[in-house]
Order: sequence, then structure tokens, then C-alpha cells
Amino acid sequence: METSIQEALYLFEMKGETADAIKMLEKAAMQGDEDDKEKAYFYLGKIQELAGNKTSANFYYEQSLARTNEVAKAYWLSERESATSSKPEALLRAPLQLKSPILRTFGKDPTFLLLRDGTISKIVDDRVENITVAPANKQIFNIDRQGIWYQPIDQDSLVFKALYASSPSKSFPITDITHLLIDGNRAIVQGEKQLSILNNKRIVTQIADKYNGCVPEGYFAPTNEFVLNCTDNALHFISPEDGSTKKSIAQFDVIRSVLIDKNMLFLVSGNYLYGYIPKARISPLWKISVSNIETMFSFEKSLVLLEASGRISLIDKKTGLIRKTIRSEASSVYPLAKGTLGLFSSEGAITAVDTVLNPLWHFNFAKPIEQSPIYTNGNLYLYFGDRKLVSLSPHYYGKKILLSEIMARQAAEITEHEEWEDLPPVLDSLFKLEPGNAEGWFFKALYLEQNKGSDRDKQKAWSEAVRLSSSNPQATQLILNRFSKAIGAKFVTLLPISPKTRYPQFFSSKKMLYTIDPAADRLLCINAETGELRWSKYIGTLDNSPVIDNDENTLVIASGYNIFIYDLNKDTSPASLQLPGKAFKMNVTEDAIYVSTWNGFLLKIQKPDNKLAWSRKIFSVPFLHTKSDKTIFACNLEGELVSLDDEAGQTQENSARKIPGQVSHMLSADSIITVASGNKLYLFNQKKKDTPPLQILMENDVSSLQVISDAGERKILVGLSDQSFLLYSEAGAPLWKFNGKNAVFPKPFVKDGFAWIDQGNEVIGISLKTGKKERKYSTPGGAGTPFILNHTLFSASPKRLLYGFTL
Repeated sequence: METSIQEALYLFEMKGETADAIKMLEKAAMQGDEDDKEKAYFYLGKIQELAGNKTSANFYYEQSLARTNEVAKAYWLSERESATSSKPEALLRAPLQLKSPILRTFGKDPTFLLLRDGTISKIVDDRVENITVAPANKQIFNIDRQGIWYQPIDQDSLVFKALYASSPSKSFPITDITHLLIDGNRAIVQGEKQLSILNNKRIVTQIADKYNGCVPEGYFAPTNEFVLNCTDNALHFISPEDGSTKKSIAQFDVIRSVLIDKNMLFLVSGNYLYGYIPKARISPLWKISVSNIETMFSFEKSLVLLEASGRISLIDKKTGLIRKTIRSEASSVYPLAKGTLGLFSSEGAITAVDTVLNPLWHFNFAKPIEQSPIYTNGNLYLYFGDRKLVSLSPHYYGKKILLSEIMARQAAEITEHEEWEDLPPVLDSLFKLEPGNAEGWFFKALYLEQNKGSDRDKQKAWSEAVRLSSSNPQATQLILNRFSKAIGAKFVTLLPISPKTRYPQFFSSKKMLYTIDPAADRLLCINAETGELRWSKYIGTLDNSPVIDNDENTLVIASGYNIFIYDLNKDTSPASLQLPGKAFKMNVTEDAIYVSTWNGFLLKIQKPDNKLAWSRKIFSVPFLHTKSDKTIFACNLEGELVSLDDEAGQTQENSARKIPGQVSHMLSADSIITVASGNKLYLFNQKKKDTPPLQILMENDVSSLQVISDAGERKILVGLSDQSFLLYSEAGAPLWKFNGKNAVFPKPFVKDGFAWIDQGNEVIGISLKTGKKERKYSTPGGAGTPFILNHTLFSASPKRLLYGFTL
């Protein structure tokens, strides 16, 4: 048909025989293959647009856009499709109903669905077709056009059953399967004790022990080899004929991610991304530094990297050079229409971007997707965990205005003119089109404020407006400013931290407010008067559980086997020391830093020169420690308590004591050492060493323990696992009990006679004198542990909102 298409173009362009050209192109569109149809529709659209027939041109452009594989042409066609149509884009199409929720999906063109009720379905021509029922009580490994691969409940074999067959077609004696990877008529099966390679008829070879613990990553076609990611921190390329290792790519650290892309292979190990051409050589083509990579896939001529911080980068495959980097709210990234990416947030938002990460359009479903989008047979579906697949327009490039955007503008106009009685039906229509439209929820909150809606409804509307505004920069500041006035806050701002950092903890130096974003490996300094970011600083790659402590002048971070000491008064590089084990507990005092390790060491680092004073092996297990005057008290988690001389770190004679049960907390105040074990407190009086400790029995296990000062007296504030809080005198006399609820971390912040604690949708102040709630601040959408600085109470919500309330 290519010749006919070219002849039609000649007739139209050179001879002006439009009718004959159209007939030839229409014939090619009817009888040609997909490429012929795409070209024919493309030229038909251009001819009709030149003739002023916009309706016909629009139809042909739509048909060409649905078939093109060229990115530049797709963008051009979307432009012309928009120019020849006056209709807005609804984006959402009719959903596909399911018999049962989805358990897993398999393949593409068609996509097979394994439903929770055991039904196997496939998506064909924008509909769900039920195929068969999965074998009962079986572990399903793969479903494709040929059939189902599964393992019986007794794990004694690998079975293949054709889709429409009544009984298994083949059975292979392979036991205890952990991974199955299929490529064409080849398959590799990893079991607990052996590796098996199959073809479509038989087991080709089996290798015992050698590859135990390895994970099949894919089939590398240029060299006809399977790729295994093994426990020796190496990729092994193995023959599909006999399972022998042909070559290996070794790394010092665990290989956390692997991507095979045509003749190239990419891997993430340690803090680096490597690019290889394995057929040419096993040394890397390039190597770049990366941080906490969560997603990596190929996109046109680039690699897409999503970091835990939400940062997205495009990397040139051939050189490793960074083509573009943006910061985003994304918790996942997937391809959408040809030449576009969808950035999916944990709040249900989708932001589509182009090939250089420029935004194209934005939409919000109000809840996150539960699995990757299904793109099959030219259609695009999203799954949110219920009994339907939401169908999206698969070729939308943001050229046409969204219908929900038109409704939002109408709602804005009604709100501006305060025509409140006309607003509810418009909002109902808007939420049907876009359930998570932040502006719509904002207008609803304003409507409820004006019409004296219930506190519950107002709180819900404000909570949704604020939650959803984080992924819509155009609306964020307007909504937050109005929201702060509604709840009486000094300010409400969006913290510029990673979506993965849900409850940031605050500390201060002088009049500056600080927090750490572990997912982004950054230290942030925040203006305490406005809540706005002053600056942020990269603090190096942190492990999954860094140990952090600080005082007014010093921030100390222990990550892995290293400790980093930052002077908060100077913009200098941190001092660093190596630890004899991973840090377990740290305590920063005025003149020293004390660190205990998981393998039982205690170190003293002298301030301000940050030099190691001494290191001692105290226990062989983790332990807590606290300092009182010139004595250090150490208690391991098994209840063995000893004291040490602070000057030299030597264990004092006859200081060993035993506490029954597992120890969770330990603090000192003058001569009193308080230790928590389960639901008991032990108070040791160092002035009366021969006296047994005072024991206090609690109703539940201790969750937090603080020694506080109230009216010049030392007291003990205890938080329990049931969210109750109790205050005791230093001598152990009970003073009051407060029953709390919904605190994220049941450890109040004590300041000026009050214990402040988050309680779900509010932060309250408990009087230390009476134990009663005497103050509260509303925080719709949740709050975290409060912090007080400069007469301002700060609290961060799980949605990264920073509340500031004037005390």
C-alpha cells in the first residue's frame, strides 16, 4: 500500500486531483496494515483540514494518533486534533467492570487478569472477557496466550496447562520454586536447591547448589544468555544449553536493580548506577553516583530514574550524562501516551510530562493506584483496588482543556460572586469528573464555612483540599493561606521534603528550625517565622535506620559504620569518625558525644575538637546509656546494668545489677536512674546504693520516658502503649494520668508548664499542674509530634504540611 499512498499524494499535490487522492487513501486505510493505515489517516486529515472540513480532519487525526509510533508525529497530531475540535477532554472513559478484585496482571496485548475469585480474564477490544478458572490452591507463576504455569500446593512439580484445556499439558519434576522467567520457548526456574532450564518440551539441564539464592533478571538476546543476580554480588550470564557461566559482572556491594535494554544492561549497586554493553566488554561503559533509586526503566533514548526523594532524572543511555532532573511529588512513574510519562503521587494525582519532563497536564483521583497502569491493545487502564478498571483517554497530550477544569472555573466564578446556592450542583458534577480536584474541595470548604456546615463536614472538606493541593502548585498557596486563617494558625506551608518522609522530626539551633529528610539525604533549615525553606544541604547517603541526636550547636548523624558531626553555627564539612560497629544509641551533651553500638561498644567523643576520647567494649549486645555527673550508666536490652567512670570509660567495681525482663528506656536525673522494662519502672537512687530500686507497676508497656522540670522540681513523664500519659514525682509518687488517643509517637514536648502532644486532628496542651487538657489547636488531616521554638508551636502532618501556631 505504500506505493498507493505515494501515488495519492502525487495526485493531490501535483495534479490537484483531490477526489481521486482521497479514494486511494481511504482504500489504503481500509485494506493496509497498521503502518499504512496510520499514514493514510494522517494525509486524509491534512487534506480535510486544508479544505476546511474540521470535523472530518479531526476524525482522521484521531485515527492516525492512535496508530503512530513516532513521538514527534504524536505531538503534532495531538496539536492538530485539538485545533480541529471544539470539545473539551473528559479524560475518563467508561470503566470496565470486574467480577472480583484483581490479584495480579500478566502480559500485554492482551493483558491477562487473575481475579481474587480465581477467574482468569483478558482485556480485548476495551472489554473484559472471562477465559477460565485458575487451578485451585496453586501458586500461579505466569499466564500468557499459550496457557498457565503454576506449582501445586505440595510444591513437587512445575505444571503447564493450556488456557482452554481441562487437564495439565505438561509437568516437570521441579520442586520448591522461588522464581520462574519465561522468554519465548525458553524458561529458567530457580528453586531452593537447584536451577533448571527448560524449552517448550523438556528440562534441558539442572544445576544443583551452584546458583542457590540467585534471582533471574532476564534474557540477554545479543549473547543468547540468561542473566542471574547472585548472592556473591555478581551478575552471571549463563548458557541456556547447559547452564554454564559464560561471563560475570562483579560488584563490591549488593546489586539492587537490573535493567536489560536491547544490547545494553544497567545496574544499581551501592550508591552508583553502571551502564554496560556486555557483548563488547564486562567493564562498565560509564558510572554515575545515585541515591536511593526506587524505579529505573527505558524511555525513548533515556533512562528514567525515580529516587525515594521524588527526584526524577533522565539519563543518556550511551554516556550516563544527566539530560534533565526535576523534583516531584511522585511515588511512582510509568509511561502513558507515546512520548509521555505519568508521575503518580501517593495522594492520587497524575502529572503527565513530555520527553524532557515538562508538564503537560494534571489530574487527581483522590486515591493512589494499586498497581502499574495497564496499557494493552491501544487502551489505558488504572486500577484502584475495587471491582473496576478506570479507562483513560490513551492519547491525551494536554492540548485540549479538561472538562473538569471548565467545571472548576465555573465553581470559582460562583464562589467569587458568593452565589452560594448555585455551587453544590456544580461541585457534584466536578467531583464526578475529577474526584480529587483540590480547588473543588477548597470551594466546598468555603461553602460550608458560609453556610454553617457541621464541624465534621468542614474538617473533611479542608482536609481534602489541603491534602490534594500538594500536587497542584497553582492552587497550593491560595488554599493553604485560606486554610491557615480558618484554623487560626500563624501559617500552614508545604514542607519541601520527600513523599516517603511522613513524620519529620524537628530540632533547633539558636532561632533556626531544622529537620532531616532521610529519603533525600538532606538537612533542611526552615524560617521559624514563616515556615518557608531557608536552605537545604546534602548530608551524604544515609542507611535505612540512621541514629541522630543534637544539641543547640551540634548535629550528629551515625549511618552504617560512620559518624558525622556537623557544627550548626558554621557552613563547613562535618567531622567524621569510624565506628567499631553500627550505632545503636547516641547522646549529645555539652562537652561530649556518647555512642553505643549494636555489638556492645561505647565511645566517647570529646567536644569541641571532635576527637575520640576512649572506646570500650561493655557488652556483646546493644545497650542504652545515660550520664549523671561524672558517671555513665549502661544497661543492655537484657537488663544488665553497670556504671562507668566518665573520664576513662572503666567499669566501676561492684556496680553490676540485674533488671528482670527486656529493657526499653533509661534516663538519669541527678542521683535517680530510671529504667523501663515492659510495664514496670525501676528507680535507682545512687545515694542509697544498698537500697533496692523503687518499682512502679504500669497498666501497659512503657512507650516513652522523660525527666522534666516543673516549677523547679524534677518529675518523670511516662507515655504508655495505650496512649495514656502519667506524671510522677522524682520519688515515684503518682501525680496524674491523662488518657490520650491517636498520637503518632506518644512522647509529649514539654515547655512552660505544658506537655504538648498530637491527638489526630488536633494538638493539645496538657497542664503539668492539673493533668487536664487546657489548650488545643486544630490540625485537620493529622499532625505529628509538636515542637516549640520562639513562642511558636510547630507540627508536621503525614501529608508534609507544616503547621505554625502562635502560643
